[in-house]
Amino acid sequence: MNPYEKAVGLGRARIPWRPIAAVGAIATLFTAMQGLSYPLLAVILDRRGAPAAFIGVNTAMMPLGMILASPFAAPLMQRLGGRVLATICILGAVTALLLIGAITNPWAWMPLRLLLGFSLAFLFVVSDTWMIELATGHARGRVLGLYSMLQSVGFAIGPGLLLLVGTQGWAPFLLGALCGLLSLIPLLTVRGELPRHAVEGDRPMSTLAFVSTAPLLLAGIAASALADQVAMSMLPIFTLRHGLTVDGSNLTLVVMIAGTIGFQLPIGWLADHMPGRALYLSCVVWTAATAALLPIAVRTPLTLWLLVFLWGGGYFAIYTLSLVRLGERFKGSALAAGNAAFAAMWGLGGLVGTPLAGGAMQLFGPIGLPVVVAGIFTLLAGAILLSSRW
Repeated sequence: MNPYEKAVGLGRARIPWRPIAAVGAIATLFTAMQGLSYPLLAVILDRRGAPAAFIGVNTAMMPLGMILASPFAAPLMQRLGGRVLATICILGAVTALLLIGAITNPWAWMPLRLLLGFSLAFLFVVSDTWMIELATGHARGRVLGLYSMLQSVGFAIGPGLLLLVGTQGWAPFLLGALCGLLSLIPLLTVRGELPRHAVEGDRPMSTLAFVSTAPLLLAGIAASALADQVAMSMLPIFTLRHGLTVDGSNLTLVVMIAGTIGFQLPIGWLADHMPGRALYLSCVVWTAATAALLPIAVRTPLTLWLLVFLWGGGYFAIYTLSLVRLGERFKGSALAAGNAAFAAMWGLGGLVGTPLAGGAMQLFGPIGLPVVVAGIFTLLAGAILLSSRW
């Protein structure tokens, strides 16, 4: 019996913090690399005169990779084991990022960003499955809130590094690659402490078979991904077009991600103490309202930063609450299939969101970004109100 299984056997008395910390560290460091790459590549393309629609399409290669990869995630996790699959994904992502830094043709970035999407999908199916299995029932919301918070910390570190080294030359690419490589360290420190029974040795459920079982959760993941991908790639362009400097735009992104960090533990606590459906709907409405107010807030930097702080906390809370609900409803191969479906929906949200927001900004100006995000979350709120399933 490994330490994880012993911890589970003790019920409420013990939470396996060591493997939880290791999985959280892996997610933090890997998302730092992702958080650096989104604004870095968007700013480079904008500096070279690429239209907003092309920036959106180029960025969409990563979520497309997530969609294409997700049906294979659970079977590969079963065949290779979670630790081996995570190692392959980290090394593949680092290699793709360094190759992007070495190539000047943005069309050639597309297959490399597709590879980044493959790596992202597989790694997060592995880490999300591990973390949900490690989260005990009485503290599931708080543990998963902590996990979401650590992911957001990683995304904040990425743009923060750009404030230190800028977007010119090799320095940002090397720092991103270093973050990815450092994520291998916690993976090696908990060899026998990660749960294996969730997928390995279990007959996997297909991702497609899972889709009809939790439509609202999947819709929420897609909407949250749309907001996240649009924010990471297009929010810097939105603020630049309103007269902010590159540093000011990156700082706006950092403040928004600070909101995703600051709200996840309180949201996780609330998830352990109140009805999930009401909390879920509240976060959806919150996200729609804050996005709709962006065109007004952008006129004053302090107001803008307060609003994006609230916006980030709202949309990422939907991801946290979806993980909590997934852990409540599903176990074993169904849990892994659910995480794979989440990865596909995350990819779908990004695939649709960035070209949609980029195209709207090209047609209607910067206001296209908040209109797209607010509209999507308003539709999601309506679907929740009309649906009896949760």
